[in-house]
Amino acid sequence: MFGHEKLIVYTKSIEFVAMRRELLARISRRVIACDHFERASESILLNIAHASSAWSPKERIVYLGNANGSALECAACLDIFVAKTLFEFGDVHESKCKLREIVSILIAMNNESSNRIREACPTEYSTKNDIFFSHETLEVYQTALLFTKWLETIIGSISCSSDLLAKLDKSSTAIVLNIAEGNGRFSKYDQSKFLRISHKATIQSAALLDLAIVYDASDVEIQDGKNMLRRITAMLISLSKKVSS
Repeated sequence: MFGHEKLIVYTKSIEFVAMRRELLARISRRVIACDHFERASESILLNIAHASSAWSPKERIVYLGNANGSALECAACLDIFVAKTLFEFGDVHESKCKLREIVSILIAMNNESSNRIREACPTEYSTKNDIFFSHETLEVYQTALLFTKWLETIIGSISCSSDLLAKLDKSSTAIVLNIAEGNGRFSKYDQSKFLRISHKATIQSAALLDLAIVYDASDVEIQDGKNMLRRITAMLISLSKKVSS
């Protein structure tokens, strides 16, 4: 066996990929988060394998951070599916529990990464109020999900091209996923980088909403969304400064 095949976290990641396949098979319509969900779940596996074979502690930390970030990206994809009413929360609960197991082990492995990679006994990954992951407690993440829900409610009233709607789906999804993945990275540099990507997606979403106004959408409805984006932008800038310092 390869070294990574002996790892419990690798086995759990394979189990999660199987769960991902079942979930995607049940989705009624394809959204951009589906593609992210597929890539991120595969990224967990690949980065665990790379971490297992890496020679230097610094390299192992990078790969473990990549795997952890991808796990939180998968969790954010599940939140987006719920926000878009593609699933009920109960439908994704088991998958989020599996991701929490994976994240718990990855965090413990990162703490032991100065030695040859091994699975230390993980402490239970826990947050306040039984929330699954720490990024879910962030107001900026909650607001980004609210924006996703809002966009889903008005999408039918926007008389514009399918291309513009696809771009809105892509940019709004990027806001949520990059906040989550950045929160899962182990280095401050990576955390700051993903916050900047999320900020860029927020600005793009605001510009796309301005384009939507041209296509006879209600200005009042659009302004509700832009107000949420302004809040998200302010919080992302503040978080980025805090991480950088």
